[in-house]
Amino acid sequence: MAQSSPPPCPRCGTPIAPGQRFCSNCGATADTGFSKPTAAASGEYYPQVPEMATELSVPPPPPESYYSPPGSPTPPPPEGIYNQPIQPNTYYPEQQAQNFSQQQGYQAAPAPVPAYAKPVKDSSKSVLSQIGCGVILVILLIVGICAGAGYAVYRWAASNANSATTTSNTTTINGSGSNGTPQSIPLSTTQINSTVTYASVDVTIINAQKASSFSDDNGYSNSPYLVRLNIKEHNPTTGSVYLFYNDNLHLILPDGTSVAATSEHDTSGIGQAVSRTNWVDFPVSTNVDVSKLTVRFGGANEAQMNVPLTGSADVSKYQLKTITPNSTFTYAGLNWTLTTTTSSWSANGKQADSGMRYIVVTLKANNPTQSNFYVFPSDYVRLKSDTTTSSPTDNTFSSSIAAGTTGSNGTVTFLMPQNASSFTLLMLPRTDVTPSATQVTTNFQI
Repeated sequence: MAQSSPPPCPRCGTPIAPGQRFCSNCGATADTGFSKPTAAASGEYYPQVPEMATELSVPPPPPESYYSPPGSPTPPPPEGIYNQPIQPNTYYPEQQAQNFSQQQGYQAAPAPVPAYAKPVKDSSKSVLSQIGCGVILVILLIVGICAGAGYAVYRWAASNANSATTTSNTTTINGSGSNGTPQSIPLSTTQINSTVTYASVDVTIINAQKASSFSDDNGYSNSPYLVRLNIKEHNPTTGSVYLFYNDNLHLILPDGTSVAATSEHDTSGIGQAVSRTNWVDFPVSTNVDVSKLTVRFGGANEAQMNVPLTGSADVSKYQLKTITPNSTFTYAGLNWTLTTTTSSWSANGKQADSGMRYIVVTLKANNPTQSNFYVFPSDYVRLKSDTTTSSPTDNTFSSSIAAGTTGSNGTVTFLMPQNASSFTLLMLPRTDVTPSATQVTTNFQI
């Protein structure tokens, strides 16, 4: 039995497989009577329904054989196939479009999503994200600073630990380790026995000791060596004196540099007529020869005295010098005698100023008059040397010399240049006494 050929498409003539309702080429319906109105559609039983628009909103794409790669010009479709109007399926437009797409192998682009259907972007997350980033940066900065500071502290501690380890583990060779690090040395003592008067206190340097440390030293020095001066102090004045060695006592090294005292046994004042022993320590960085050191008494603004620690230093120029002029003169009706004159680097518990020294004159007065004489040396007593004329800095006279008395004594102190040797004592004229006083001068040398 001969097979019948499939019926052609009524529109384009393409064979239609059995059961296929739409043409695979143009999409037309395969049922030739499908579009004919039925009795119901003709209004025989129902009223006429107005015809609705049946054209597709999106035309079908060209067949796969005519696809061009992106960017290349698209060739025109062949005549008679795609330029013919498509008759839509009035009753099954969705099925028609589906079949057309399947047959042609074409995937239609998805329709754009309406604005109202798009998800709303949460702006708070963006703000929180920015804040979170800022906080993270601040935390990282703080961590970096702390890490840098910790590393610096670690390096400092490691350096000190290494230094301490090196000092304690090396052997002793001539007072220094094999790698040049200072090492412990035994105690050595050098006899000195030199005496100077500083701030009116007689200070005798008994000896100088050198060691790596002393058990009773409280200066907490980091230097590898200490030089200790064992001294004896005596205060002949009538009041307490404070020496302040930390400021006013220095050790002069061979290279000319100075080292201040860091600790002493007794820092309290020395009372009237008190004698005591004391010690003062100086830190040094090298194992120096004590005989090449010098002790300097006096601060930067004071008259300084240098004592070499040789054991045979000449310190005579710092000693008191006293002369006895016993010069007599008459002033304001009283008989005066300049009994003694003393040159000193200190007086009344005070060291002289830099470049100066004290000249102390002792006067004795007899008052044969019938009136009391009121003594105010700062008003009328002066000491002159070359172009320098000085008023008294202190005196020990009582306030008055009674009439008819003898043997009143007192001292008058002046601050004069160190290099002066010739002096003139001036008694200035006075008109406030009876009888009035004319000027009197007395010369002396010291």
